[in-house]
Amino acid sequence: MIESSTYLHYINIAMEIVSAIKPYSSKYSKKTFTRQQLFILLILKQKLKLSYEALIDDMKTRSEILIMLGLHALPNSTTLIKFAKRISCSMMQEIIGSCINLTRRKKTDVGVDATGYHLEDGSYHYRKRLGNQAKVRKNLKLSIAADTKKQLILAVRIRKSKAHDTRDFLPLIKESSKIKPIIIVSADKAYDSEENYKFVYKNLKAKVAIPQRDYGKKRIPRNNRKYRNKGKREFNEKEYHQRSKVETINFVMKRLFGGVVYAKKWIMQKKELLFKCLAYNIHRLVKLRISV
Repeated sequence: MIESSTYLHYINIAMEIVSAIKPYSSKYSKKTFTRQQLFILLILKQKLKLSYEALIDDMKTRSEILIMLGLHALPNSTTLIKFAKRISCSMMQEIIGSCINLTRRKKTDVGVDATGYHLEDGSYHYRKRLGNQAKVRKNLKLSIAADTKKQLILAVRIRKSKAHDTRDFLPLIKESSKIKPIIIVSADKAYDSEENYKFVYKNLKAKVAIPQRDYGKKRIPRNNRKYRNKGKREFNEKEYHQRSKVETINFVMKRLFGGVVYAKKWIMQKKELLFKCLAYNIHRLVKLRISV
C-alpha cells in the first residue's frame, strides 16, 4: 500500500522539519513556490543522488509527491540553483540540530568523529593532461557531533584545508550543548587534550570517554594534566565504544548519498555536505518512527 511507503514517510518528516522556515523571504517575492517546497526538493536531490535537471525530470513522474508538497507546477533547475545559493549555512546547521527535537530525548550522549569526502575533479584523462598539479585528489573534511542513542547528527564542521581533528572538538560540543544538555562525550585519541577535558568537565558538568595518547618520554607539565588525569581515572571502555556509532553514521551517509562532492565553489561544496547531513537525519528519523 502506498501509505506504508518509506519514501512518503521521508517526505512527511522533511515537511515537518522545514515547517519552521518562513514561506517567503520578502513581501515582494513572486510567491510562485514557497521556500519549504524548494528546500524539500533540494533534500530529495541528495536522497536520489540526481543533478538539478535530472531531479526536475524525475519529479514529473511523481504526482503523489507533488500533491503532498502542494506543487501545481515544477520550478526550473536554475530556480533551484539560485535558491541553493541564497540559503545560509547557519540556517541549515540549525535545521540539522533541530532534528533531535522530533524524538523524546531530553539529554544527549554525544560522540565526535571526522571523515573525508572527495571533490569531483574531472576524469582521469582530463587530470592527466593537467599534469602534476592535478595528481593529488583534493578532499573536504566533515566533522560531526551526533547523539549516540538515536544516531542523529547534532552539529557539523566542514574544512577544506588540512587540520588536526581536535580543532573542531570544542565548536562541535558547544553547538551540541545549546541544543540539549549533554550527559557524556566520547571520541577517539585524536581529541585527547587538556583543553577538551576541561571544557566538558568544568563547563558542561558531563562525563568524558576519550582514551589518552601515549606521549612516550615527553613529560606533560603537572598544571596541564589535571582534567586529563581525572578522565583517565574515570575512563569506561563500554562508554567509549559508543563513539563507533558515529563512524556508522559516516559510513551510512556515504553509502546512501555518495562520498563525492560535485559542487565547484567552496560555499556550495559546504552546502552540499550540509544537505547530505540533513538527508541522513531524515532517513534516520524514518527508521526510528517505523520501529516504534
